[in-house]
Amino acid sequence: MPRQSMTRPTRVAASAPLKRHTIFGKLLPSHLKELSELATRQAVAAGKTIFAKGHPGAAMYSVGSGTVKITVPSMDGGEGRVNLLQPGDIFGEFALFDGQRRSTDAVAETDCELWVIKRSDFQSFLQGEPKAALKLIELLGAQLSIANLHYEEVVTLTLPTRLARTLLLLADEAPARDGKLKLKQHEMAQIVRTTRESVKKYLRSWAKRKWIKLERGGLTLIDTAQLGVVARGADDDGKMPKWRRGGLHRLWT
Repeated sequence: MPRQSMTRPTRVAASAPLKRHTIFGKLLPSHLKELSELATRQAVAAGKTIFAKGHPGAAMYSVGSGTVKITVPSMDGGEGRVNLLQPGDIFGEFALFDGQRRSTDAVAETDCELWVIKRSDFQSFLQGEPKAALKLIELLGAQLSIANLHYEEVVTLTLPTRLARTLLLLADEAPARDGKLKLKQHEMAQIVRTTRESVKKYLRSWAKRKWIKLERGGLTLIDTAQLGVVARGADDDGKMPKWRRGGLHRLWT
């Protein structure tokens, strides 16, 4: 039987992650209450697999306490992109809607307490709450539009712009908010969809300009203002292209 005692002191209730979620947080309070009441508690010991790529998507999870590591396996079978989830974070939520097989691995980095909502219970909830179902369709449509925009960015933006945006976003999401990122170059390459050699080239260039500091197993952002200029479409040297110098448009925030 799973252990119920957790070693980490930080805990969140089942309703808290739902309220902050991009999709579920926009439901009516009454619907959120019903949804949170579907959640059951699950304890997972450090190192245990919560689900693996290819497993059926049968539930959504949120972190009540502890840390969960999400990884996307690389093409060569190694560990790819890594994301560490903290208390209050939700993962695997699209399993509630499509039930497709998992595209990532989820492993307990520490002893964890999870809140779990099964897809079967979620479907019963929607059948009894048609207004909530219609609202979720509307919200998912909005998310699809955002996903399309991100795809357009990948195929239209330059590599230094994509890389600068990624670094700034990751730094903003980092728990310490001190500019330090524990992210390997091959992981960055997978995020921005390029080669490790290309990422290494730009990082070294920015390190020489003292915009960043390269460290073992990661880097630290130093000049976020200059990186922000690159993130808005400037060249690698931080200068706007001639065709844009008439006015710096707010292309990205």
